[in-house]
Amino acid sequence: MFKRFKNLFLVMAILGLTFTTAYSGPVKEIQSIEKYSAQVLGEEEEEDAEDTSQTIIMPVIKKVEKKEDVKKEEVEAKKEEIKEEVKKETKKEAVKEESKKKEEVKKEEIKKEPEVKAVKEEVKKPEKIETKEVKKVEEEKKTETKNLALEEPENPEKDEQKYEMITYYSKDGVEWVLPDNFRAVLVGDLNGNVIFSKNADTMYPLASVTKVMSLLVTFDEINAGNISLNDSVRISKTPLKYGGSGIPLKEGQIFVLEDLIKASAVYSANNATYAIAEYVGEGSVFNFVAKMNKKLKQLGLQNDIKYHTPAGLPTRNTKMPMDEGTPRGIYKLSIEALKYDKYIEIAGIKNTKIYNGKISIRNRNHLIGEDGVYGIKTGFHKEAKYNITVAVKFEGIDLIIVVMGGETYKTRDDLVRTIIANLKENYTVRNGQLIRK
Repeated sequence: MFKRFKNLFLVMAILGLTFTTAYSGPVKEIQSIEKYSAQVLGEEEEEDAEDTSQTIIMPVIKKVEKKEDVKKEEVEAKKEEIKEEVKKETKKEAVKEESKKKEEVKKEEIKKEPEVKAVKEEVKKPEKIETKEVKKVEEEKKTETKNLALEEPENPEKDEQKYEMITYYSKDGVEWVLPDNFRAVLVGDLNGNVIFSKNADTMYPLASVTKVMSLLVTFDEINAGNISLNDSVRISKTPLKYGGSGIPLKEGQIFVLEDLIKASAVYSANNATYAIAEYVGEGSVFNFVAKMNKKLKQLGLQNDIKYHTPAGLPTRNTKMPMDEGTPRGIYKLSIEALKYDKYIEIAGIKNTKIYNGKISIRNRNHLIGEDGVYGIKTGFHKEAKYNITVAVKFEGIDLIIVVMGGETYKTRDDLVRTIIANLKENYTVRNGQLIRK
């Protein structure tokens, strides 16, 4: 703005100068004419005798004319220069104005960029959320369709291996021809009558057969009204520490107690069992194990079974002594378990879904529903090998079969089938008693 005022001031000055120059010549000319007329009329004193007025006036007029022409040319040139300068300045101002406008536009764009980015991000966010939701749904579908309780690890070599067949005789003289692929066996009714046994009083690692007592203690608390099957159990870090068989668990998840019981009884989930132990033990797994051993004493089995953990995992996992028991002790504990209707009902489930249908589980006891088998619990780790205690309906009565230390789950299950076949061949039931045919 200052430069504009400066240019206008210069223009006005030049115009003023032009005006005074243009009119100063005629004024002087008039003055010289008046002097000349005065000389002619004798109004002034004569300085020279000669006609000097012409020599004075004419050159003056000519010089004035020349000066006027020069000045006009100079003025015109200056005008042109000024015009050019004005044009240049105007152009500069225009360029500056344009640059300023561009800068302002850029600033506005820069200001708007975050808003545009935010809008773009907002537009993109729903897509990301949608993709995450789709992934979650797909994962849930996979979880729903995935059967967590598939067959135990296959061992074809040991399954097909030909073991030595050994003949045993029960007290009543019945012959039992069994393969030499197990550690111990016991067969008995619910009245404590042992029909046949081998190594019945030797201590062996229990593995997940330990969970029988864990579930009995839990149902004792339920039956006493201290807790309920519908209780919500928050999962802590503790159950996540242990490996082996388990269901998908995360810290902070909420599970219904009944679902955890099913995971433990049906699928033999170690983490679910520890979650139960921590809940029933009022935050302490140690307190829960104390309850297990207390019940052992109540049942008179403290010399037949030793508990150190709620799930039966080996020492290498728990850093605790091995949970051990005799086949006779497990037999007696199984008789006690059959008094818990809800537990036996759950233990006899072949397939089920828990956690609002998101987790499918299958019973580790593959004999369920076969030849009258309806329970109770399997167990396995390397040190224990394959264990099982089953409840069987035989001609209207209940029998318990305990097998410990099988080479594979298939040879273990085949041994149970062989025992049931031998019972059918050699025994019958009269007046609620199992007797030899």
